[in-house]
Amino acid sequence: MSVKQYEVGKEWEEEILGYYRNRGYFSYKFPTGFNGTICDIFVAKKGTCMFIEAKHTTSDKLYYKGSGIYKKRDELDRFVHRSGNNIYIMIKSDELGVFWTTWIRSRETFENKGYLELKKDCFKAEMGDVD
Repeated sequence: MSVKQYEVGKEWEEEILGYYRNRGYFSYKFPTGFNGTICDIFVAKKGTCMFIEAKHTTSDKLYYKGSGIYKKRDELDRFVHRSGNNIYIMIKSDELGVFWTTWIRSRETFENKGYLELKKDCFKAEMGDVD
């Protein structure tokens, strides 16, 4: 990962954290070096919570192996199966804007195609859609 990619990724994580924090959610960024981290961000409010994996791309696709999700697939599957929770994948595209999907919804597409087409396989998000 280049320094620029790292900086853009961190800015995107901070944007997500700020978005939820401003809406009254408790938001927490898991440290990058945290062993066994299956997601980047945890947010909670009034007994509900979300686990978010933040991704950035410069194109209209999110690649399975290039995004790092491929390396985490077993951990993601185990977490979803054992906890009964899903992992939200928030994707910021320099080309198209912000999209989201879930691990359960995207896993088969990742496995079959090797990437997600943001406009086809994900939901468009305006940073005002989720409260």
